[in-house]
Amino acid sequence: MKKIVCIMAVVLMVASLVYAAEKKATGITAKDLPAMKGMWSGMLNFGAIVEAASCPATLEILNDAVPVKAKLTVQNMPAALTSSLGLQSGTNSWEGNGVITSHGTLMWTGPAQGFFELTKSGDKKAKVTFWFQTVKGDGSFTKK
Repeated sequence: MKKIVCIMAVVLMVASLVYAAEKKATGITAKDLPAMKGMWSGMLNFGAIVEAASCPATLEILNDAVPVKAKLTVQNMPAALTSSLGLQSGTNSWEGNGVITSHGTLMWTGPAQGFFELTKSGDKKAKVTFWFQTVKGDGSFTKK
C-alpha cells in the first residue's frame, strides 16, 4: 500500500511540473499582436564587450499585423561600445519589419545576419535576445 501511495505521489508531482511548464510557455500568435502594439521599455545587456554595458531602451511596436513594424531606441550607449560597433555615442534608433516565428516569438532581422527576438514572459512582460554585428545580448521589457 505504501508503494502505491509513493508512486501516486511521484506521478502527481511529475504531472504538476508538466502542467506548470506548459502553462508558462506563452508563444506569440497573430491574435496577440493587438495587445502587444504600443510602447515597451526596459534594459538591454550587451554582454562582455564592455564592462557594465546595460542601456535603457524602448521598443515601439507600431502595428498589429505581420509584418510587425517596430522602432527600437537605445539610450546612453557608452562610447567604448559605440566605437567598437561603429555607432554614435548616446542614443541610437533602428526600425524594421518583423515576423512571428514557428517558435512563437517575434523576430526582426537586419543587416549582417543581425536579429532582435522577443518572447512573451507574461501579459505585459517580454524577454529579448539579440545579435548585432559581433555582440550577443539580452534584455527585458515591460509594456507601458
